[in-house]
Amino acid sequence: MVTIEGDEMLQQIIQIFYLSGIWQSDEESNYRKIVKRLFYTCFGAWLPSFFAINAFRCVDRNESIFSMQAAILISVVYMKFLNLLFKKEEILAFLNDPIVVHSNVNRAEYDQVNRNITKFTKFVRPYCLAIFITAVLVIVTKLPIFSADKGLPFFISFTWNVSEIVYWLAYLFLSLSTVLYCVINLINVLVWYIMLNYSIEYELLGNKLKTLGVTTVKVKNQDKNKKPQKLKKKVLNQKSSVPESKKFVENLIVLVKAHRNVTETVERFRSCFSTIFLAQITTSGIIICVSVYSLAFGSNRNIAQTEFNVVELLYGIFDIFLVMYLANDITVSSDRLSYCLFESNWIEQTESCKKYVLIMAEMLKQPQQLVILIYPMNLETFVKIANGAYSMFNILKSL
Repeated sequence: MVTIEGDEMLQQIIQIFYLSGIWQSDEESNYRKIVKRLFYTCFGAWLPSFFAINAFRCVDRNESIFSMQAAILISVVYMKFLNLLFKKEEILAFLNDPIVVHSNVNRAEYDQVNRNITKFTKFVRPYCLAIFITAVLVIVTKLPIFSADKGLPFFISFTWNVSEIVYWLAYLFLSLSTVLYCVINLINVLVWYIMLNYSIEYELLGNKLKTLGVTTVKVKNQDKNKKPQKLKKKVLNQKSSVPESKKFVENLIVLVKAHRNVTETVERFRSCFSTIFLAQITTSGIIICVSVYSLAFGSNRNIAQTEFNVVELLYGIFDIFLVMYLANDITVSSDRLSYCLFESNWIEQTESCKKYVLIMAEMLKQPQQLVILIYPMNLETFVKIANGAYSMFNILKSL
């Protein structure tokens, strides 16, 4: 039996949270923890406030639309930031939960889990790299030595303030806030990783359901190949089926408890991050719509701005798509459990065993589904969000 340890990238992300001061170590005093949380809460709120003000103060209509979109997007990230600040224990508890680390798995299950996690990390690394490279570009390309116009990062003109001191303060705060929000976005990786492992755990549970009673079949096949024995040995073999049925029921009860544990853990996870998921569902359509609009009709075009708009569009899509995809995968994996149960050797068991199997099958008929308010988290909801973004784009284009 082995245990799946957290990926090296996850350990690095957690270390970044501690080094940046977003998470505090247990050795720090309560007073210092409160001061850090208060500072980050106030400082993090500055960036969405700035974009909201710029949306109403700037003259250019395209910049105003972009600023409003940025204010909405960053407000969602700010909500993630608050969860990161005040729910450190819950997040670490989910990451270190035996369900996520898959304690006590055999070699075959270890290889299966390792393949899925490797595929996940191959996608996440370019995602994180693209965000940080884009952050560096939007900060550096608007420096006066690289830019002819006196603008701010994110291609904000800042024409409504002519003060030199205010300009440089705004540039400094925007640059620091950009780096901070890139670090905050790493929480997405943790959430995706946890959701991925929930679906994997349901798959492992299904594999265990399939193997129920398999040892009984092997024993019977071996008995058929042997020559006929004395009558006493036959009677002993018939009596041995009773302990095997008892073992079948015991293993089934263990899996019932494991299933209940996974279901309750997934529900706690949904409850913990329900506010973030609801914000993503309600705002992702707007973010995707305005990103497409900025690419199609945005003024002041240059390579850096185009690259930023493309990354922003991809971020808006993947931010909601991966959550919906992984939640849908949890539902699909849990829905297969009833089929896995009937693939086991339940038909060869006693009548009382069969009753337990039928009760378990009835319980497994209802798959695990993450529902936020009235929105089920699945690919169908993502399609509805994409259709809504397309409709909003047509309305915005006509205006």
